[in-house]
Order: sequence, then C-alpha cells, then structure tokens
Amino acid sequence: MKKIIIMVLSLGISFSVMAQKKELKKAEKLVKSFKTGAAFQALDALKESVVGTEYEAKYYFLRGKNFFGKNVKKNYGKALVEFKKVLEIEAKSGEDDYSEKAISYIDIIEDYFFSQVTDAVKKSNYEEAGKAYERYYEIVPQRRDVLRYALLSYQEAKNNGKMIEIIQKLLNKDRAPFVYTAKNKHNKRVDEFFTKEARDLAVKYNTHENPKDEKMEAKTRVEYFNLLVRLYDQQGKNDKTIATLERAKKEFPKNAKFFQDHAAVVYKTGDKQGYLKSLDQALKLVPNNKDLWFNYGVVSQELGETEKAVTAYDKVIEIDPSYRGAYINKGLTILANEQALINELNENLRNKEKYNEIDAKIKAMYLRAIPAFEKANELKADEGIKSTLINLYKTVGQNDKAAALQ
Repeated sequence: MKKIIIMVLSLGISFSVMAQKKELKKAEKLVKSFKTGAAFQALDALKESVVGTEYEAKYYFLRGKNFFGKNVKKNYGKALVEFKKVLEIEAKSGEDDYSEKAISYIDIIEDYFFSQVTDAVKKSNYEEAGKAYERYYEIVPQRRDVLRYALLSYQEAKNNGKMIEIIQKLLNKDRAPFVYTAKNKHNKRVDEFFTKEARDLAVKYNTHENPKDEKMEAKTRVEYFNLLVRLYDQQGKNDKTIATLERAKKEFPKNAKFFQDHAAVVYKTGDKQGYLKSLDQALKLVPNNKDLWFNYGVVSQELGETEKAVTAYDKVIEIDPSYRGAYINKGLTILANEQALINELNENLRNKEKYNEIDAKIKAMYLRAIPAFEKANELKADEGIKSTLINLYKTVGQNDKAAALQ
C-alpha cells in the first residue's frame, strides 16, 4: 500500500506541474495576441497554484508583459512592478530565465519616463518635468535622486505647494549617513537610493553596477529645513514654520541659524516673552552676536524690564564699543521712569522730605544716563542728543558741560 500511495502522489505532482505549464502556455498566447482582459483572467486563475513554484518568474513576467501590451504607457507603472518581481524571484533562485527579458522592458519604461522629463525641460515646462518625476517616483520609491529631481523641477516652476510636499518626504526618508549609489547599466547614469538594501538589490538584479557609499553631508538636511522654513514663512504659516524650526533645532542643536530664525518667527506672533526665551537659547550658541543682544534689549525695554534691557545694551557695548544705537537705547531705558518720577515729585511739593527723596532719585537717574548719551554724541553728534545732554547737565548742576554744547 505504501508503494501505491507514493506512486499516486508522484503522479499527482507530475499532473499538477503539467497542468500549470499547459495553462501558462494558454495565458502566454493570450498575452501575445494582446487579448489583455482574457489574459489577466487566465493568469489570475493560475496565481495560487504557480506562486512558489518554478513557474513563478514566468507568471510575473507574463503579467508585466500583459500590462505593457502595445506600449500602453498608462500601465507602465504596473508593468514595471511586475517585471521587478521577476528580478527578485530569479535573484533568490539563482535562475536567469526571464530576468534579461524583464530588464529590457524595464529599460524601455525608464527611458519613457526620462524622455518625458527631457521634453518638458526643453520647453522650459518645469511643472510638467516635476510631474513626470513624481509619476516615476511612485513606482520607484526607493530612488532618492528621482525625488530630489522632482523638487528641483518644482523649484524652477515656483510651485511652493509641491515643494513643501516633497521636502517633507525627503526629511522623512533621507536620513541615512550615506547616499547609496550605483551606475545604471542601461543609461549609464549614477542612480541614488535611500537605503543600502535597495541599492544592493538593484546590483543583485543586474540592472546596476559599481555600488558606492558616499557620505551624506549634514548640510543636505539643513538645506531641506531652511527651504521648508522659507516656504512656510512666505505663506505666513507661523505655526508650521515654528514647528519645522523646533524639529530642526532638535536635530541640529548647534545650528545657531535655526534658533535665530525660530526667535524671529516667534516675534512675528507677538509673543515677546517667548521671543526673549528663544533669544536666550540662540545666545548660548552665539554669545557675541551684538545684533541679537541689541534686539534682546529692545524687546526687554518694550516689556518694561528695564534692568534686563540695560544689561543687554551693556553686552552690545562690550562686544562693539562703537555701536551707537546701544548707547542711545541704554540712556533712554535708564530714563524710562522719568515722567512717573516727575509726576510723583509734583504731587509732593508740600512734603519736603518726600520731595527731596524723589528729587535725589531723579538726579541719580540722570547721572546714570548721561555717560551713555555722551558716548553716543562722541561717536556721532546730532542735535537731538545734544539737546538731551544739555537738559540733563542743567538738571544735575553741570552747567559748564551744558554751556560747552551750546
């Protein structure tokens, strides 16, 4: 009985293989006759029995060829997917029955997509070039260069919406420390891949050669962030600009520009306290940036944080003793409470003790402000500063200095 069972099984297997072969031949005839619908019906009926067998590569090759039809360009993407399955299967099995044929179709399809790009660029139609690259990228999502070319095309076309969309994809995918390249055997171009695995598979499938791992410079991602920030800023989308800069700051914690840009956008929102906090972070990276310190002083001054403003202006002066605006603003900041003190003085005309106390405060304030205005006037004299100094001198009893300016 055991021998009979073995014989029956053997015959069953043989019959199954013969049936598959026979049905595939029928499907192949339909494909060659361009009877697309009937061919797909025949192939679909075969799928479960063929996948995992020696006929699997042929099965996918026929599907690809059926999609390709009589150069049915709208189906090129689907055809390419099927032909690449052929390469994948035969690379695993070590067979090479259909790979060469599949590659010949792949070359035709790739040439078609790139010819669309070439035609569009010749006509300076960069919008269409970008669309062509995108159509191709949909079927080769492992290709870094295709997505970057799409970005460059839309940049030429000034399509900001598409640029934002593609930069987001690049920021999410272009993370490897290397750019993985290989030369395309057909068109001799050097193609770029997002991952080593995808590049190595292309070499394994015999469509590419001469693989290289090229160091990706940090500035690549910095450029993505800078471009995205600029686009969102042009659109007035402060929330998205800030979110992008927060992400950039986290990834590049030593890039001062991201921190400065973040502060600038926060200021646009009207959040002055938030602006100062952002400047605090930026100034840790660029402590000798006099303009940032000056801005810190101005906003502190606007918020009524007098001493914080004076400290900021002193920092500016320490960095650049010729920064005239810092001296003027420092003097004005010191005098910020002048009117309030004068009002208080007038309210206490009959209270000699209180009057003298307030008067002393005013004179001390003037004496503190005078050196700043003197330095500003020394750097560049103007009537406004002179007038201010003359009044201050007279109030504190320095009449000789007042006379010298008159």
